[in-house]
Amino acid sequence: MQLILLMLISSLFLFGCAPTTTVKKNEMIFFPPAPTPPRVQFLLGIGSSRDVERSESEFSLFSMNEVVSEEVKTLSKPYGIIANGSKLYVSDTIAGTVAVIDLQQKSFNWLAGDFGPGKLKTPINLAKDSTGNLYVADVDRQQVVAYDTEGNFLRVYGSGYDMKPVDVAVDDRHLYLLDITRNKILVFNKANGELINGLGQDSENPAERLQLPSNLTLTERGIFYVANIGSGSIVKLDREGNVLGVFGKMGDGFGQFARPRGLVTDSNKRLYVVDAAFQNVQLFNDEDRLLMFFGGPGLPVGSLNIPAGIDVTDQDLDFYQQFAAPGFELEQVILVVSQVGRYKINIYGLGKQQGIDYEAYYQKNLEKIRKADENRIMKKQE
Repeated sequence: MQLILLMLISSLFLFGCAPTTTVKKNEMIFFPPAPTPPRVQFLLGIGSSRDVERSESEFSLFSMNEVVSEEVKTLSKPYGIIANGSKLYVSDTIAGTVAVIDLQQKSFNWLAGDFGPGKLKTPINLAKDSTGNLYVADVDRQQVVAYDTEGNFLRVYGSGYDMKPVDVAVDDRHLYLLDITRNKILVFNKANGELINGLGQDSENPAERLQLPSNLTLTERGIFYVANIGSGSIVKLDREGNVLGVFGKMGDGFGQFARPRGLVTDSNKRLYVVDAAFQNVQLFNDEDRLLMFFGGPGLPVGSLNIPAGIDVTDQDLDFYQQFAAPGFELEQVILVVSQVGRYKINIYGLGKQQGIDYEAYYQKNLEKIRKADENRIMKKQE
């Protein structure tokens, strides 16, 4: 059965594309490649303010008639990304600030409150709360810095603690800081900034403990997914620190990881995990089973180059739909940061093509694989 599953994944979801040298609006990049029905389409890429403010010779956002600002703002080495629909926040570790990109307004600015007490040094990951406030994990400040919806400085979390925050998550009452030096999730009172607890080292099983954790995400159900670089695995915990499961291991097979980084869940409980070594994104269902992967190095567009942060949104789908192929209906929009290359922000759409019976296709191929596997077993027994 395991062989059937792996063969099914291989036949249905391996990615690829025909080599091209330039990309125009009518050239669409899909994962997996034809003849398999498409599930992910590369929609557009952003490397600088020019990609937001006007079109160039390659596929870009807007028409040549748009007014272009004289100053070109460039992403140097971004890491984290958070989306509020078509408004994006991107942390840049070399620039030492956060880019605020509004795709619908066609604007690219730097965070307004990045000065004085709100001055960032090396921002790495971000989160936002239900009110739209922004939280930035800064490894050199050794703090999480909070800003309001307009980007104005609010406060800091973690002052006076010797730590290295690499990621952050929030809910209505708490702020969760991922500290790579302690291998813990530090829990702070969101209102007064007091440290309450530390999660991630309570299990008696070493395989269930955090080991060089790089990224985390907190689901609406109150479940943490943490990327463990030390073990090449994903650890699931509840808000009390109880381990709910561990999956994946160090390796280059299906569902394995070499250098896991950003991870996020969507509104359908699917988990997306970035791997900086494989330079792709693996997609899992809510039972931790691999569904597909996309990205990969070496493509003319849609390729990932040392990817890091990721976010998923189902807001403003009507806006993103204009970039999709005719008849390809978007369910989610996936935003992945590449640290090198032309496009530092790669935007994909998860969806389905109208007129294709996906379930029938998968069932037909599963039956073919089942019969092939039965024939293989019978020949071994002869």
